[in-house]
Amino acid sequence: MELARQTHFRGYYLLNADIINLASSATGDFAFSAESGTVWMYESAWYDSGQLVPDQVTPASDELPLVNGEANAGISTSYSRGDHQHPQQLTYDHDITATKFIKTGGTATEILLANGDTTTIDSKISRTYSSGSGGYIRLCVFPAANSIGAPYIQFQVTCNTNAMQTIDLVPNYSVNGISALYGVFTAPSYVQTIYNVYYGVDQLLHSHTGTGSSAVYTAWIHMMSGSGSVTVTVSKQSSYWPTRVTEILTQDIVSSISGSQTQIPMTFNLGSGGIIGDMLQGSNLSTQYPDSKLVTNYVLNAGSSDSFAGVTSGNIKINPTATSYDDGLRISRSEESTGGSSLILGCSRFSNTGAIVGQWSIFTPPNSSVINPQGFAIAVSSQAGDNTRGLQISADGNTLTFNGRVL
Repeated sequence: MELARQTHFRGYYLLNADIINLASSATGDFAFSAESGTVWMYESAWYDSGQLVPDQVTPASDELPLVNGEANAGISTSYSRGDHQHPQQLTYDHDITATKFIKTGGTATEILLANGDTTTIDSKISRTYSSGSGGYIRLCVFPAANSIGAPYIQFQVTCNTNAMQTIDLVPNYSVNGISALYGVFTAPSYVQTIYNVYYGVDQLLHSHTGTGSSAVYTAWIHMMSGSGSVTVTVSKQSSYWPTRVTEILTQDIVSSISGSQTQIPMTFNLGSGGIIGDMLQGSNLSTQYPDSKLVTNYVLNAGSSDSFAGVTSGNIKINPTATSYDDGLRISRSEESTGGSSLILGCSRFSNTGAIVGQWSIFTPPNSSVINPQGFAIAVSSQAGDNTRGLQISADGNTLTFNGRVL
């Protein structure tokens, strides 16, 4: 050790400049200056140890610090270990969404913790509101976009005077923007002899601004006065297009909302006595509704003997009640004055479409037909169509043809 000191000791000098101008200096050399009264040291250049600054000292390792990582770069007393990290110390007073404060390279479903770790936001988003005087709670915002997609999100609402209410929302995105916002609002609510919301959410509605690809939809719920403390939770959300459901539960309750508004109807899944009381444990339908006719062996008895509807097999007879020539069986055109109309004979007993061997068609073509529009034709069903097959009468009743030959 003493030899090393002697090797690097360059002597005593009157002036600082004498030391700075020493030739053949090497790392570790040192000398004494009478001018400054301090020891001078050499580290790529001579410097006054009495004026020591950190960037003049070589760290234990020459490795560069890593970003978003950890490096083993030397002893703990070295200036730059390379594993230095700043914990997050954030103060943010505005709306915070899933895409704010994320780790570089992270995803929209990750959030950066104070120690530098990341975690997903799979845990349910929830917020509690004070709704004593009622008001509107913004559930989420569906931003403008112009490509196809239908993301899904479900909210559940509970308050201290009400059972859970469930809200399902699906915006329908097209190439022209949001075409519609579909919703299901299920309210078990206060169970009594009538369907009623005693306290809690009594309206689900959406407002929107802009049109076409610039349209933005916002989903709201209205809290009834006196509902007290209410908790809204995101119970489900699809992983499909999560960026199209934004600002989830980020706003305090407000007394009113503006803009064009559309209310989504409410449905109930509990009535007097609940589902079991009314549907499973109650009396049978024939007892509750003595005038009803129940389905028996899949044949519906739909009324008295002079009714027509409901007969699925057997013979059918029509007894006209008037003497006019147009009384009896009447079949309209598929479209008023322009469509076609047909009567099929020998069809399948098991299918309502298609043709089988031996099936015949008696029909009048629509006015769009090229051959015999709105005329009359009888043909084998497999040959019937916009052609000359079969026996045909023109629409004016003056021409009769058979397979295209005028008779």
